[in-house]
Amino acid sequence: MKSQLVILSLALLPIVGAAQDKGTNASSPTDTTVIIKGRKYVIKEADKTLNIKVYGKTQNGDTINDDKVYEATYNDEQTTERRFEFTMPFQKKKYYRSNNTIKIGNAIYFGFTQLNDGLGLKGSNAVDLNSLRSWEIGVDLTSYTYQIDHYGHWGLTTGVTWGYRSFRLEGDNVFLSNNNITDIEQNANYSQGRLRYNFFRVPVTVNWQSRFGRRLCIIAGLEPEIRFSVKSKAKINGKEHTIGSDLNANPVGINAIVQVRYGDIGVYVRSAITQLFENDKGPKMYPASLGFTWFW
Repeated sequence: MKSQLVILSLALLPIVGAAQDKGTNASSPTDTTVIIKGRKYVIKEADKTLNIKVYGKTQNGDTINDDKVYEATYNDEQTTERRFEFTMPFQKKKYYRSNNTIKIGNAIYFGFTQLNDGLGLKGSNAVDLNSLRSWEIGVDLTSYTYQIDHYGHWGLTTGVTWGYRSFRLEGDNVFLSNNNITDIEQNANYSQGRLRYNFFRVPVTVNWQSRFGRRLCIIAGLEPEIRFSVKSKAKINGKEHTIGSDLNANPVGINAIVQVRYGDIGVYVRSAITQLFENDKGPKMYPASLGFTWFW
């Protein structure tokens, strides 16, 4: 807008000068009005000051005399600019995509895991975990964000994530499957028992994002999770062995996730809303995790 007005002003200076040469005094005002592409430009010059006003147009292309969208005043000492925005009844409003749109991007994350009796991070009465040795790691293989507003604040994100989870049990407890029923058993022959599995996740999240010094983004949504290579492991005489596999684990689960990102670093809370094991084939447990994310 500013560059257009400068060019227009330079183009109209000869017209203004000609009008002054025809007998006007240098201190008396000189008005010039032109219409370009449906916009009305009113140029006034008086007392070595140049004032330019720009008026908008309706949806039908008609000039609105009272809808001033821009005004600039130029003199030898300073330049003043003002912009105006009006919403007319029944008028279709134009929107513009923000140049500061933030894409969520890919990420790698690490967190500590927990097994709960339900949604949340309260833990489970059925199992005693070593929290410092129970963890997950994941990396985004693909990620896509679709902007759903006109200003770059709201978006939908999906993609594919691969990762690994491990739950370390305290003492000589292990996950075992007997008669097609999975349970936690204590056995002095075992130590450092753990349950582990790999996963693919397909998150579908809603994102709000803006800038407060750096990028701030709040992410919330659901993550369908495909589990595979589920195994129960433990050490026997100091060597790790696979005690059981499959263990009646649900091959598909769903997590709820909330994440806050600032700059390239984020924190997240993830909790399953579906059970880890099939109904009546294992203890009622809901995996959860709390951790950190690095975006790139």
